Amino acid sequence: MKKQTLVIGLLFLSLSNTSAQLLSKLKKAAKDVNNVTETVKTGEEVLKNVKKKTGAGTGSAGLKLDWTTFKQTPAITFSSLLYGTNVGLEGLTHLEGYTATFVPNKTMNGTTVDAIHDQEDYLKIKVFKDGQYLNYFEYSGTQTFDDGKKTKYNVPNSRYQRNGEWVGDTDIDAKKNGPGMYRLDFYAGDKMFYSFDFEIAKLTNNDPYAAISEMYVTRGPWNNYAYMNYADTGNLVFGFYLNHEEFQPNPANNRNTNKSVKWGVKLFKDTKLYAQHYGNGMNTAQVEQAKWNENSCAFKLIDKPGEVKFASLPDGAYKAELTIEGEKKPRAYTFSVKNNRIVQSPEQDRAKNTDPTHLIEGWNDYFWLKMEK
Repeated sequence: MKKQTLVIGLLFLSLSNTSAQLLSKLKKAAKDVNNVTETVKTGEEVLKNVKKKTGAGTGSAGLKLDWTTFKQTPAITFSSLLYGTNVGLEGLTHLEGYTATFVPNKTMNGTTVDAIHDQEDYLKIKVFKDGQYLNYFEYSGTQTFDDGKKTKYNVPNSRYQRNGEWVGDTDIDAKKNGPGMYRLDFYAGDKMFYSFDFEIAKLTNNDPYAAISEMYVTRGPWNNYAYMNYADTGNLVFGFYLNHEEFQPNPANNRNTNKSVKWGVKLFKDTKLYAQHYGNGMNTAQVEQAKWNENSCAFKLIDKPGEVKFASLPDGAYKAELTIEGEKKPRAYTFSVKNNRIVQSPEQDRAKNTDPTHLIEGWNDYFWLKMEK
């Protein structure tokens, strides 16, 4: 009887030890599973953060283009950035009509890009707000000119699928995403080659009887840059952008949201007045509410009859002073002329620019001038 009791006791002890070992192994296995799960979650969070900041993994991978097609680095013309980036009063956007320069239309294996068949792999813009990725748009690359050196980022003729939804516009809905600093990253194939930064601001009207209570406006290069160009006649042309941010510019008629603004420009050479805008008295612009529009003029000489010609500008140091009704002081833009040609700024000169993704592309006819602070 004692032997039986001893045997049974040993058996129970063995089973207890085995259960304890099994329980220990199960706990270790569960811990390992939890560690793996946490590792996966951490990896997913990292990938999520990377996607938010870079837009990686969105859309197709993109074509492998032959970037040796042109000697010059690709860019987007500065003028098309200004006229192609539009935000409506209610925050709806149109981001289209941009002109890309030196984007190849051949792949690394020598085949020509089919802009229709290869649309999802060719031209794209990724949109960011305050450094966080929002979405992307596809563009048609069927319109090219200047021997293929320029390609338009046009809206496709038909809708396409993005993230399971059909898309047919270029609206990021600033009302939904809110005001802030926005960035457009331009892609051709699998390469991001250019970035454009601007601000979308929200203005609020406290007048309860006003026709609109809020509006969205863009700010950035439109405020800070002017340009020199030339007309078909060969005349030197000065141009700039202008809008207004008033809810009711005409108190007697709240339906009339345009505003008449007088403006004029004087051109100084080596500190002496050399020319001024053409016409008698100040020019008048019909300035639209929250919408940027171009204004331009030719110059007439001060000391003798005649116009200022682009191709025969005398060498020297120049300053353009733009006077706009309602602004406290003139806007000033300086530049120099050497060998009868306007000297490009370091940001526009391809030989001096240090960041191709922010090159100010003026092609060979626009000379962009940054306003002095």
